[in-house]
Amino acid sequence: MNAEPIPEDRPISADEAAIVSWLLLNAQMGCDTAGHSASVDDLRVVGRCSCGCPSVDFVENGQGSGTFPIASAYGTTADGVVAALVVWEREGVISGLELCELDEPVRSLPLIDTLTMMSPF
Repeated sequence: MNAEPIPEDRPISADEAAIVSWLLLNAQMGCDTAGHSASVDDLRVVGRCSCGCPSVDFVENGQGSGTFPIASAYGTTADGVVAALVVWEREGVISGLELCELDEPVRSLPLIDTLTMMSPF
């Protein structure tokens, strides 16, 4: 989330939770994310990206300084847009879900059955 987030206060949506859970179980980035899976349904969205993409923060500045990526994958939206997805963590807490456009702006969450792990370089 590069732009200033728009404040929001709501529970994580079912679609967001499904994506975060899939990423934690299938697309870890060299760290043990198993302990986070149980807490996904309890996450609250505290901000969303002002650019219109579906990136969200679960803690203030959830994708900023002091955070690190713990899971990443690619996915395709219902309208065919491919996006990179990253789950961020700060101090042992899931802090954000970021969706990055690759060619076209991402305006919706990818379909869960299109998620695939990123290939290592």
